[in-house]
Amino acid sequence: MKSKYSKFKIKHNNHSRGVLLLELLISISILAAILSVGSQAVWVSMQSGKISSESDLAIGLAGEALEAARGVVDEKWQYIYSLTKGSQHYYPSIVGGKWSLVSGDETITLNTARYTRYIVIDNVSRDLSTRMIEPAYDSANDDPSTQKVTVTVEWQGAGSPVVISDYFFRWRNKICNQTNWSGGAGSGVKNCPDTTYESIFPAGTIDTAGGSIKLQ
Repeated sequence: MKSKYSKFKIKHNNHSRGVLLLELLISISILAAILSVGSQAVWVSMQSGKISSESDLAIGLAGEALEAARGVVDEKWQYIYSLTKGSQHYYPSIVGGKWSLVSGDETITLNTARYTRYIVIDNVSRDLSTRMIEPAYDSANDDPSTQKVTVTVEWQGAGSPVVISDYFFRWRNKICNQTNWSGGAGSGVKNCPDTTYESIFPAGTIDTAGGSIKLQ
């Protein structure tokens, strides 16, 4: 009888070890799943923070460029109005202690991201009846006192690019002296002082001999 009980006890212990081993494997599997989900959540959180940080820096760079362009406009309207429109890229640069727009793209490295920044200038037209800015430019309704400035910041990463734009207005005029009319008829941006005139109507010529003006 003693021998039978001993055998039964041994079988019972083997069964317990098997149950414990199975429970251990299940626990390890659950722990691995939890760690996997946790690591993924941490990675997503880190990537989200990285994207947010890069986007914030890009927005700051775009805003800085827009304010630099505003400084150029405040210095002299012709500095922005005479630039090539639509396709040419410019970037802000300090020249002689003042903001200036230089042709080309600007590369800026901040933290681990490399940003490319550029500005595009566009002409603006207005509806002749409402004087509202037209969504598509019409040269027949051109407004020489308004320019659209668009800043683009690009980088290798999610969230790229950041694009912001604003309309700049010629809010002050400069009075120039007309020293004489020897420059002849001409159009476009005038220099100060000026020696040219737009046109004569009705048609004729200008005689400036003797310091006087005489229409012929």
